[in-house]
Amino acid sequence: MAQIVGLDLGTAYTRIWLDGKGIILRCPSAVAMDSQTHDIVAVGEKARMMLGKTPEDILAYSPVKDGTIADFQAAAGMVNEFFYNKHLSSLFNRPTVIVTEPYSINEVESLAVENAVLAAGARSVAQIPAVYAAAVGAGLNVSSPRGCMIVNIGAGRAEAAIISSCGIIRARSMKLAGEKFDMAISNYLKKNMGILVGDRTAHKLKINVGTALPSIDRGYMTVHGQNDRTKLPLSLDVHSSHVSEALLPCIEAISRMIMSTFDGAPPEIIGDIYNYGFMLSGGSALLPGLPEVLSKKTGLRVTVAKNPRDTVVEGLGTLIAKPYLYGDSPQFKIK
Repeated sequence: MAQIVGLDLGTAYTRIWLDGKGIILRCPSAVAMDSQTHDIVAVGEKARMMLGKTPEDILAYSPVKDGTIADFQAAAGMVNEFFYNKHLSSLFNRPTVIVTEPYSINEVESLAVENAVLAAGARSVAQIPAVYAAAVGAGLNVSSPRGCMIVNIGAGRAEAAIISSCGIIRARSMKLAGEKFDMAISNYLKKNMGILVGDRTAHKLKINVGTALPSIDRGYMTVHGQNDRTKLPLSLDVHSSHVSEALLPCIEAISRMIMSTFDGAPPEIIGDIYNYGFMLSGGSALLPGLPEVLSKKTGLRVTVAKNPRDTVVEGLGTLIAKPYLYGDSPQFKIK
């Protein structure tokens, strides 16, 4: 019998779960390729370190954007390397793979994910909404008739879902999450401080001094970039309040998405959510002050998952062991 592998193919990180061993891989979703031959030069952390620093003959980028496949060949090659390095796939041993996908993904995008995983060496592929796996991984009682709610904010997407009796009642998804946070920071610095910085610098700002609340003082961070006017090198000290101001429009948009999830939901379910609030997961959930801001804007209690970065892949692990937790959906049949 082929082994069953859980694959969380995320915009920022790829995580792999193997039954009996737990998380066996947590690696950046990045690939570096020769621009002429399209041969893979590096994947994972090594490729991530090359982002924005490669010569013309090398292309380094993420083949996954907004939770979907942006480059089929690169994504398949990257996953194949991950499978090979972890001895998960060979000519005589091809695994069954359960892979997550955004809730709002269309048929073409879903097929691209499936084909990329098959091309990477899988025997068969089943797909499940990442937001549902996040709910399971966060410890929500998805099998109960009492409604529960999960908000998962990763790198590529923010998704919210109301769940009851092993099924999704209502869900919303938007392409606004961690990577868009980084873009908002870099755009703010260009517009208000006249400095051009790369994505990695903006990401470091978010991690080191970022906050969703201006009242949280995380101090300053010195950034090095390019003067927008003279194009010469420039260094500036950026305060955490600048980052919170830059992120405010993004957080407001996510708040509106969360509230829109209630449109058309049964009143009894909405009552359950009002009483118990929602669970927050995903790497972006670790942004200081974000739970407090979302609670204030939605009027609901917000609880952060115990291990927000890994809720999706941990949920996959649970669903592999207990597939009945996803109801009778034909998309999730392990054979």
